[in-house]
Amino acid sequence: MTSTRLLAFAKLNLSLAVLGRRPDGYHEIDTLVQTVDLADHIEITVGTGRGVTVENSLRGIVGPDLAERAATALLAAKRLDRRVEVCIRKGIPAGAGLGGGSSDAAAVLAALNRLTPHPLGDSELTEVAAGVGSDVPLLLRGGCLRARGRGEILSPLPASRRERFVVVAPPVHSSTADVYAAWDTHRPLQAVSGLGQNDLLDSALFLHPELRQVADAVARCSAAYHAMSGSGAAFYAAFAAPDRADDAARRLAAELSSCVIRVCRPTDSGSAEIEGDSV
Repeated sequence: MTSTRLLAFAKLNLSLAVLGRRPDGYHEIDTLVQTVDLADHIEITVGTGRGVTVENSLRGIVGPDLAERAATALLAAKRLDRRVEVCIRKGIPAGAGLGGGSSDAAAVLAALNRLTPHPLGDSELTEVAAGVGSDVPLLLRGGCLRARGRGEILSPLPASRRERFVVVAPPVHSSTADVYAAWDTHRPLQAVSGLGQNDLLDSALFLHPELRQVADAVARCSAAYHAMSGSGAAFYAAFAAPDRADDAARRLAAELSSCVIRVCRPTDSGSAEIEGDSV
């Protein structure tokens, strides 16, 4: 029996342009993404037998957990029978546009690929990741990336950004499908680009007007730039100086008492092993 423990990191969309709906039903995007050290904790155990089970501290998941889909897809790609047990303790708020479920799936793919025979190469593993979910390939790689297509066309960028990010996650679950549907109905005349720009912001605010208070509070932080991440509901503000980030986090915590607020550092990977052992 082999086991490992991992951190699966969240992502922030530093910019997000939506270019239109594709023939396959997905949306064409162009986004700059940075992974940060806000993380879920994952334990994976691999033994003899067959089947995948996932215990997730997040309640109310409908259908197979993304981590379960990832493990099942990897074993199928390798044509292996193994008993895989995954335990996930959530630290990334759900429904926040921070990629928590996709990050879990990516971390499981990377770890299970190492823990089982015949490791897949990068291109094969990325192909498996793309079949699990649109954000899974970019979180499999992590760091600073430009993602295009439906998120599977990746261009790594130099790790020159060392900001501190104040992440603000309100108690609102924002549905990605609903936000994109609202974008389809009220799409802007022109896609935006540049740090702190997100084409989905107006759609998320239309569906969840209570997010306006959070957006306005983050905008008053005098950050280098700020935006909503993904389809929401989380927002962030970027600072070059750690002390300014800490000060902004204290002020936001006083104003937005119902929100989860964290000061985060960039990471160079989508996940990190924190402990591994063989039994």
